[in-house]
Amino acid sequence: MSETTPVLPEPHPGTGRRGARGLVAVVASVIAVVLVAVGGFAAWQFFSAGGPQPAEVLPDSTFALVTVDLDPSGGQKIEAMQTLRKFPSWKKRIGVNADDDLVKEFVERGLKDSPCKSLDYEQDVQPWIGSRAGFGGVLLGDDKPAPVLVLQVKDAEKAETGFAELTKCTEVTDDDFGWTISGDYIVGSDSTSHAEAIASAGKESPLASDADFQKWTEEAGGPGIMNAYFGRKGVKVLADEFAPDFGGGMSPRYLDKPDEGAGKQATKALKDFKGAAAGLRFANEGIELSIAGGGVQQAGDGKVADHVSALPADTAAVLALAVPEDALRNLGGAKGSPFAPMEMLGAFTGLDLPQDLIDLLGSSLSVSLGADAPADLNGISGPEDVPIGALVHGDEEKAQKVLDKIMARIGVQGSKLPVTVSTGEGKAAIATTSAYADQLLEDGSLGKSKNFEDVVENADDAQAVVYVSFENDWVDVVRKTAAQEDDADAKEVADNLAVLRALGASAWSEGDTGHARVRLALK
Repeated sequence: MSETTPVLPEPHPGTGRRGARGLVAVVASVIAVVLVAVGGFAAWQFFSAGGPQPAEVLPDSTFALVTVDLDPSGGQKIEAMQTLRKFPSWKKRIGVNADDDLVKEFVERGLKDSPCKSLDYEQDVQPWIGSRAGFGGVLLGDDKPAPVLVLQVKDAEKAETGFAELTKCTEVTDDDFGWTISGDYIVGSDSTSHAEAIASAGKESPLASDADFQKWTEEAGGPGIMNAYFGRKGVKVLADEFAPDFGGGMSPRYLDKPDEGAGKQATKALKDFKGAAAGLRFANEGIELSIAGGGVQQAGDGKVADHVSALPADTAAVLALAVPEDALRNLGGAKGSPFAPMEMLGAFTGLDLPQDLIDLLGSSLSVSLGADAPADLNGISGPEDVPIGALVHGDEEKAQKVLDKIMARIGVQGSKLPVTVSTGEGKAAIATTSAYADQLLEDGSLGKSKNFEDVVENADDAQAVVYVSFENDWVDVVRKTAAQEDDADAKEVADNLAVLRALGASAWSEGDTGHARVRLALK
């Protein structure tokens, strides 16, 4: 907290959880419906038009913030509408255009299903409500957390009356929720004194000027339709607020140090956490979620570029991971750690753990679905009808020995595993068909396909990759099957699938900064 930040009062005893429920009740008809309607992503936003941002009103002691802007600057609103209107469900269920009043559309939907259904948007809400909102947590005196709500207003005098009516119809009492108006925003918390103190501290030292907030905002790709921020102290808050209950009910043998709660151990594990941010944006007729954070220990520095790029070009779906050997060795754990019963697991499986696991998984692992789909989903009678396979990059001889152990163990139990095992130079493939196993061992060109390149960010340095193609026989079969069903919802899902092109996700690190990006591309 900045030296110029006023000392905030401590939370009133016993009002924290109740106050949180009060906040939910108040904003359910205004904010929650917005988040659900646009996809449920939690994120934060920092645009230049339309007045000040929530981060300019809240203090730098804010440890978590989620915001949404229904009238963003630039081309984001137009881009979002152009993208969302491609989905038949959007046209059917939402039907909002770029030039429509989004605040009106979403608030009216929220009021309809809330205790405030008697309120009229144009008369009771529209005269004062703005287009931005946010909620999160702020540290008060002695680093005690309190919930906070901010809601943009365009007429402070009308907001005094209008917001009071909104809180009244939710039957929220002064013991649950208090609020004040600060500039262009309503600031609410679990008491009026807290709301006033938060607003006062925001004027002295706003979150928007905080170095961490600015850094992680930029690392996460800048402004989007929705954005989120989680500060350094948020880890301790979560551990103190939630982990004690979990740790208290956990058997001591599952803790590294039985005399410590799970909350304290989690705090230690994240002691170098530096903050994180996320942003949801629309670009190039697609949807993108970007996440960045710092100070979290990386599981390893391996990459999956060579592995994924050489998969078959027509791969329908794949999950690929760089396998961190050190992390696997730690699975053995010290006595009393969560993974100490490895000897018992080894006796049950017949494996020498964790060494056999290290030999089996190699340096990178992928699980994928091949492009060959049946003519009809109803024709699938067993695993051999679906080309699914796992590919390992590593020492194929070591991997084969482990597989032999597994197969022998299965044979002892009188079972037959419906898979084919094939090995090649530095590779081992396990698949439901011999044809797909052999295909996985060949040098493919997935990494050079247009759809893959469009949706998988920074694939060359990625430690994990997820890729799904929606332009293949599997999607056609799903749509065909849905069309044959007498189910309107199934047909609607099939119609939505028709507009998708590819989905990709990747995670990589740069120094102690971790990045993740998810992108959905439309036709």
